[in-house]
Amino acid sequence: MSSRPRGFAAAVAAAALALACASPATRLEQANARRHAGDAKGALEGYKAVLAELGDAPLSGDDAAVRWKALEFAGDISYLELGDYTGALSYYRRIVALYPGGKEARAARVKLGDIYRERFRDPLAAIAQYADVAASGAPEAPRYQLEVARAYLELQNWSQARTEARILREKWPDHVLADEAQLLAAQAWSLEKRDDEALSAFQALIDRKPRPELVARAHEGQALIHAQAGRFDRALELYALALPIHPNPDAIRTNIEAVTDRRERSRPTTLPGDRAAAFR
Repeated sequence: MSSRPRGFAAAVAAAALALACASPATRLEQANARRHAGDAKGALEGYKAVLAELGDAPLSGDDAAVRWKALEFAGDISYLELGDYTGALSYYRRIVALYPGGKEARAARVKLGDIYRERFRDPLAAIAQYADVAASGAPEAPRYQLEVARAYLELQNWSQARTEARILREKWPDHVLADEAQLLAAQAWSLEKRDDEALSAFQALIDRKPRPELVARAHEGQALIHAQAGRFDRALELYALALPIHPNPDAIRTNIEAVTDRRERSRPTTLPGDRAAAFR
């Protein structure tokens, strides 16, 4: 009977010794296994142990890659699974500091920007992160130039939103997102209630012959301006053009019904010269 506890204790000691002697890469895999098993907190503790062992001193080769992955995974767990956004920020910031200018830092900046924008409702802080990626020569740079423009649109800084959209169009004129940038510029004019400029910007997008979805959204934008100005027939013509190619046709149908109703209610209820109807 006494041999079993001694054997069990020996097994535990052997497991502890094996864990202590494990390489950082092995410990990273063990932490990943905990995460895949649904133990987010246990996985985070594993990543922390790897990071404590490797520290913040310059590393090369496999250890540098392991540290980066441990930081990334710790940030992802904190952000996506534990809801610890402040903790996630700290891990992603360490990546930016330890791997400056590399793909690791760019990916971390994107996540920093997303947290600031979506969780802390701080578009300005997000812009600082996205702008760094946009200024790089990376393939994803145009995407984050557009995100900078969108963030300024959220801030209702119409002029700066258009400036950032123009930078995208001028720097990457043949990129598919150049059409998105033109749409955003038109929307900024429209939101600023500069109707003539907005109509011209929407038409400039249509003239670029972008994909059908963007043509539909440009027609929708023009239709809204005409409807707000009481030009109901023109608004309905444009909604009809948008309907077959719009990604949300139900929304266009709703707008058509609303504008049709407004047009009917705006018409005089009596005919000119109908004295009997006028004096009922």
